[in-house]
Amino acid sequence: MIKKILIAATVCFMSIGASAQMQFTKTAHDFGQISEAGGNVTFQFEFTNTGKTPIIITNVESSCGCTTPEWTKQPVLPGKAGFVKAIFDPKDRPGIFDKEITVTTKTEQVKLKISGEVLPKTKGVADLYPRVIGTLRLKSLNIPLANIYHTATATDSLPVINTGSTAVSIAFENVPAHLSISAHPQTLGAGEKGSIVCTYHATKKNDWGYVADKVGLTLNGIGGKDNELVVSASIDEDFSGLTGEQLANAPVASFALRKVELGSVAGSARKEFSIAVANEGKSDLLLRKVTSSCGCITLADNNPKSIKPGQAAELKATFSAGTLKGKISKNVTIITNAPKQSSVAIRVSVVVN
Repeated sequence: MIKKILIAATVCFMSIGASAQMQFTKTAHDFGQISEAGGNVTFQFEFTNTGKTPIIITNVESSCGCTTPEWTKQPVLPGKAGFVKAIFDPKDRPGIFDKEITVTTKTEQVKLKISGEVLPKTKGVADLYPRVIGTLRLKSLNIPLANIYHTATATDSLPVINTGSTAVSIAFENVPAHLSISAHPQTLGAGEKGSIVCTYHATKKNDWGYVADKVGLTLNGIGGKDNELVVSASIDEDFSGLTGEQLANAPVASFALRKVELGSVAGSARKEFSIAVANEGKSDLLLRKVTSSCGCITLADNNPKSIKPGQAAELKATFSAGTLKGKISKNVTIITNAPKQSSVAIRVSVVVN
């Protein structure tokens, strides 16, 4: 049973060197129950200038991006009326809401309140299957396999539905060797639901960390550059089978800094930097993969691939701002064969003038 929402009409006046001039007829409004599918709802708060000087509203701010305010932009003369309108968007916001609108003038500040409950809309085909390829609607264009050990396989499925008036045959092209992907059933009748099942063979990928592949999808033999699915995974090394002796003799990655500050650079400038890595373990430290979260950071081609026990090395990189401006923070991720910490993210910060 949906509870009735009780609204406490709360108003906060903060005078700044003068008596309040805005006299609102009400300072809180309860929309009650509204439908998410019904679109925006609006309430107009009205006020009278009870002071002796004109009111100029300098700012109106809502506590949520779901609420858009409108207000009287011209000065409100003594004895005249003005308004502040609150427009609430219920889309994707089911449940109880309670929002504030702060109205600021040169002499005072008033807080208005709107509240109510959004009744969720009944989800249709377009909501459950928001992505479209031809007459096929899909829950997503991505199949994320999450974390997979490098010796393992993982399988996931993607729900689909044929919204066309005739049957459609689903097939795939440009499928890499480490993926097995098929539709079940392969032919979907009009209005029929099915799924795309994908199996990831990490042993065949020969990669580490986050990886993503594009797979082409064809309907009745017709494909295209827009008919693509992305299959992603994060490939981790499985250290669970190591013995105590193997762990004791394993490599240990040590980083002098986890954050690199590059200071300020001109927009067109390039700045070189390095990341120091030491091996404090008893066997070779393999630098399996070094990647950046941004194309603005380029790793040197001649960076070392391994570090002997007791030795250290520097991974060289270059930052190029391109079109970036302001304060920038990106990650350089280093994946090694160190069991205790096989993946480390180094934060790189810079200010681009």
